[in-house]
Amino acid sequence: MPEQLTIELSPAKLLPPLPFTYQRTENPDTAEYQEYRISPIHFHSAPKNEPYTDEQIVDTIRQKKINASWFTSEYWRQKGTPQEQIEITVNNQPITIYNYNSEKPLTDEHLKQAQNVFQEMTSRFPQSVAQLRWILIDNVQEPSTYGDPENYPLHGYALERWKAFKFYPKGMEVSPFRIPATSKFSGVFTHELTHLIQSKFLPEWDNNFQWERSQDHQDQWELRPTPDGTTRKWFNKLTDEMSPQGEYPLQPEQCVTHYSQINSAEDLCESMVAYIFDPEYLKTTSPKKYEILSRHDVKQEKPEVLIRRIHKGEISLPKIEPQTVLYYIQEPRPSTES
Repeated sequence: MPEQLTIELSPAKLLPPLPFTYQRTENPDTAEYQEYRISPIHFHSAPKNEPYTDEQIVDTIRQKKINASWFTSEYWRQKGTPQEQIEITVNNQPITIYNYNSEKPLTDEHLKQAQNVFQEMTSRFPQSVAQLRWILIDNVQEPSTYGDPENYPLHGYALERWKAFKFYPKGMEVSPFRIPATSKFSGVFTHELTHLIQSKFLPEWDNNFQWERSQDHQDQWELRPTPDGTTRKWFNKLTDEMSPQGEYPLQPEQCVTHYSQINSAEDLCESMVAYIFDPEYLKTTSPKKYEILSRHDVKQEKPEVLIRRIHKGEISLPKIEPQTVLYYIQEPRPSTES
């Protein structure tokens, strides 16, 4: 899945303050953040925008700074020390796995599969691994984003702006993935890595494979409650198939899994899993998708992947250095009216 950030912090679990101080500067070139005193965005029918106070502006900047890195965000800080830390080196590039899930430890089989994914993706699509620095394993299984936990369970999420992705507990299973030739763990691993580079492929993907909006074809689609009753989605009147994001493919027979019919990005990522682990299946299902991925495949030698477990007593999170965060406030221009 693509990036989505949810922050929930229990009031009972207070966090130590981050070592950041916030200082206003009159030089915008030195500022890390710039904010408007009065928002330049205004809707014609809405009331006039009121100016933000200094306190409101600093609070906005503080939230941006906190969420600039995963290890300064409240969601991950409130979890405390991870259960496991794995240090990986791929072509001299460091990648760290932090596992916060005590019920889903990283077995030797997990690490063997991780090594295989890194070798395959680095030798074929090295930019995907170049965009990765952290892998986070959550201890909380979020409900299905689409209101259907059976057909659309949440396995992982790409966190592109953090150069990371995370596994949910369900994604840690080594049972067969939607592409049966591989496991859920390896499949989710490859799928989320592909989300980190999806912008490279989507223009060409969208030129060759089209999706339509369900709401534009209400003779075929209607809104109904989802299986878990949490929301309403578009369903096909004839087949009862759900359209999780309100769109559907015009070439469904070229989608390698049911999940890949959500949208073009998910289709790309599922196709990549098939390309890596069952290329003949992808070639048979969609020769064009196979051709696109094959053309971008650099077909290099598989690199050495070094994996090292950190002793339980030596697990450490990234160090957060003290910093003075400079910010600039764009004040409204003086009125020229006479």
